[in-house]
Amino acid sequence: MCLQVVPPGGLVSRASSLDKGTSADTMRIIYGWQEALTEAGGLERAGMTGLPDYHYVKPPVIEVAIGVQFAPLMEFSVGHVGMYWATIRETFNRVEEQAPIAHILEPPHGPSEPVPAWQFMDKPELPRVWFLDATGCRIIQVQRDRFLHNWRKVNPSDEYPRFPSVREGFLRYWGGFNAFLAENNLKPQPDQCELTYVNHIKKGDGWNTIAELEKVFPTFAWKTRSGFLPEPDSARWSLRFLLPESTGRLHVDVVPVRVPPQNDPVVRYSLTARGRPRGEFSTKGMNEWFAIAHEWIVRAFADLVDKNTDAIWEKTV
Repeated sequence: MCLQVVPPGGLVSRASSLDKGTSADTMRIIYGWQEALTEAGGLERAGMTGLPDYHYVKPPVIEVAIGVQFAPLMEFSVGHVGMYWATIRETFNRVEEQAPIAHILEPPHGPSEPVPAWQFMDKPELPRVWFLDATGCRIIQVQRDRFLHNWRKVNPSDEYPRFPSVREGFLRYWGGFNAFLAENNLKPQPDQCELTYVNHIKKGDGWNTIAELEKVFPTFAWKTRSGFLPEPDSARWSLRFLLPESTGRLHVDVVPVRVPPQNDPVVRYSLTARGRPRGEFSTKGMNEWFAIAHEWIVRAFADLVDKNTDAIWEKTV
């Protein structure tokens, strides 16, 4: 069973364990992010998140990732990776290496584009490092220009802990990562936030063939002019939407895939918001941006699927 609450050992306990020689800048970072946690919870309790009244009791979500991208820290080395792991190892006791994610920026106009690596790299590339908890459900991801916190479904019985828990985990560990960097004379310069929801819609949950995807997604209709072409054996559907006030974009992708261990067919329905806060890249600005991104993902998810799915995922009002 996956953890449904953020594990102990957060910013407050970290602050209390620091010795008197800790710099004032580091302490300000720790308590600044603690305030961000409090503020985020206050918005949720006050009903100021802009979320709709409905929700899904059994959503098909299998992964949520929330994070921040920043200018590459070229002095961040494999040694720093090991030292940072020591600060969270009690909770995240496993490590895996993954290929780095490209540095992508969402311009106000035109398509998003990865920033060429050669603009940054004058040192050997570091891998993206996963720090996993004992269940494998909670992950911290670190690379030279990105910090992410994930929840993922590992076992069929794992229940989605809901967004406030995942957001709290991100804010807590991002604050701790900032404090670690400050202690090592490194300072991230954020340039973008991101929030991703990945859903798996099983075969039989409203669809059985590619041509039947319109039963789940009404705007996706398989039609040909003469009937010459047979039903496609694969498809990919991608949509892009501007977020309010030029704060970024929402990317929606629908693609049939097969998933292990039984190679079962599913439709992967992913929604990713990327962008930056209005004004300064402050803790308050990040909280407000994530609230907008979450609202758009929640509303877009429901807006694009057919009402026949309401019973499957137990939509309630």
